Amino acid sequence: MSWTEDHPEVRRILQAIIEDTRAGVPILLNHRERYGATLGEYRVQFEGEDDLLHLSITRVDGGRMTHDEAQQLADLFFHAVPKGLIQCRPAEHSVHYYIAHDLFVDYLEGASHAGEPNLSHEQREGGTCL
Repeated sequence: MSWTEDHPEVRRILQAIIEDTRAGVPILLNHRERYGATLGEYRVQFEGEDDLLHLSITRVDGGRMTHDEAQQLADLFFHAVPKGLIQCRPAEHSVHYYIAHDLFVDYLEGASHAGEPNLSHEQREGGTCL
């Protein structure tokens, strides 16, 4: 994969999530193009579920999704968040990630939750996927 967190589609999705979460607009699947994109052979899609934000990663061809493939893509979006704050649920053809909306936006904007300092990349490593 040759994408970075500066990829235009990644930046577009993250900006939409920040704007809409701060405005109290639900992140709904019926606005899938605003909160999702096809990145090469993968589809990434965000949607809100109650107070959680859900990221689903699948292969466009419907094939099996490995955790390593999904994690590389998830890291594009969750680069600012300590991995221990993200819940991961792998399945055969997809991998799903969950995080609180406000917490995610706080970390993206550089303001960590409850006034704690943002962690370095090395400190963020170590989260687990259930």
